[in-house]
Amino acid sequence: MTSNPAVTTRVTPDVTGMKIAHRGMIADTRRFAQITARIAAGSPCPPRRAAAITEYLNLLCDSIHHHHTIEDDVLWPVLIASAGPAVDVRELEDDHIHVDELLATLRTRAAAFAVASDKQAAAAALAETLETAHTLLSEHIADEEKVVFPIIDEHVTLEDWARIEKAAKQGGNLKFEVPRVLQHATEPELVRMKQDAGLAIRLMLKVLVRGFNKREAIIAG
Repeated sequence: MTSNPAVTTRVTPDVTGMKIAHRGMIADTRRFAQITARIAAGSPCPPRRAAAITEYLNLLCDSIHHHHTIEDDVLWPVLIASAGPAVDVRELEDDHIHVDELLATLRTRAAAFAVASDKQAAAAALAETLETAHTLLSEHIADEEKVVFPIIDEHVTLEDWARIEKAAKQGGNLKFEVPRVLQHATEPELVRMKQDAGLAIRLMLKVLVRGFNKREAIIAG
């Protein structure tokens, strides 16, 4: 009688956090393009609302830049070390350069919007930039997930993935990022995250979400 060799099943990294981050970028650029387009069309925008919109957009720019920096400096090297010739991220790196240029324009136009006497004209310029950002990010993220996720599934170890996630958390703004995760996660994802979180973390989430929602109410006008 011969025995079959033991079959080991590869445990793949959980890319849920990356998926949620991508959803947030796409959703926020679209949402604020719509908000600023309505202001351009005459929706009231007192100084407090303009300041809240500008603050959020600057935090969003910080978030996107941080996400892409982690990819360039940490994730891509891991992919190349893990999969070698199977990886080609040059186009994704080029996209990041274009996104950074667009984020600089977005910051400039958001700052101008905050202090503009003609809010409608400033909002129109901001809406145009946000629409462009939404289109570029949507295309980039679709390409990235198509290229990168299969490589992560097949080649990246759990240890390397944990290192990537740790780097991402270290430079992130938790007050901004955590409520957005809850906002853009699916119901099954939320259930799983809440099961994994301890009591102290769940209490912290309530505090962070409360402050986030106050700003959201101002943004909504």
